[in-house]
Amino acid sequence: MWWMFACSVGSGGLDTPIAFEGDGVHVMVTSDRGCGSKDVRVELWADGYATQGKAMADVVADKDGSTWLHFAVETGLGEAVAALRIEENSGVLPLGVRPGEHEVRLSKVPVDSISLQTVKEQSGLALKAARRAWQDGYFLLKKGDSTVGELRFRGDRPPLVGVFDPWWLTPRPVEASLSADGAELLVGFDVQPSLQGEGGLLRISVPLGRAVAPIGDVPVSEERTFELVPGSLSETDRTRLVEASIKAADAMEAELVQQQAYRLAEQALGPDGACLAWDEMVPRWGIMFMGYDVEIRQIETGCEVVIEPTHVQHGRRYRGRVNR
Repeated sequence: MWWMFACSVGSGGLDTPIAFEGDGVHVMVTSDRGCGSKDVRVELWADGYATQGKAMADVVADKDGSTWLHFAVETGLGEAVAALRIEENSGVLPLGVRPGEHEVRLSKVPVDSISLQTVKEQSGLALKAARRAWQDGYFLLKKGDSTVGELRFRGDRPPLVGVFDPWWLTPRPVEASLSADGAELLVGFDVQPSLQGEGGLLRISVPLGRAVAPIGDVPVSEERTFELVPGSLSETDRTRLVEASIKAADAMEAELVQQQAYRLAEQALGPDGACLAWDEMVPRWGIMFMGYDVEIRQIETGCEVVIEPTHVQHGRRYRGRVNR
């Protein structure tokens, strides 16, 4: 787990004590030997992760003038290594493995022992709650107020994952693969739709209790993010949520497919009034109809597009005819 900060940097060392805060994160940097780089200690308090008292930091000067502090923190799953980057009076705390992901912007603030004591107590309670949640291993995936999935971590056994929203579906919880990447867990599983044999993936930030369904190695705004909330589903609730996700997906699919099929029918009509075959349209339109068998037919009024799923699954259930 690599985290970065910023603060005032003196010539040849750190001008301590230094306090930072931002987006629920509070930090105190102190030194036992004045402004030198020896015996620098870091205290960090946040919602669900914190240092255990004053953590000894390894100090590394960067050629760009910033300073890195490497130190241990506790999360709901145990100890991890954090890195605090310090430069001038502001900084960033990236809590994700992928570049630019889960960044917390921090600002230098006055040292206030009373408010920090309150922060420390609140962070301690949150860390205890995070430990209990990970020991239990039951989480709901939340998107806003909606429950869109569930996770069950089972120690040495593979985790169970269930997802259900208009975009993807496991009709029931399935076993998943599990690996670690820094302070993140990578959970892979079979999911619908699977158009080319691809599966689902969640990158779970343990410190933040947050998950993302990544599209690639670099975060993009189109990726869906979720919150992990301790809890589990009854069979009745699970069935209801799965049925609702299918209904929503079918409605969204019908609207999108009909819109694209109408455009395809228009563009398939040649200047001589004849309709181009689907094979001739595939280079431009194939990606828009992945997972469907498509046929373009000549009708009296122009062109008709006949569509049906290659393999019936979530998001690929539409069958119909659309004509110009």
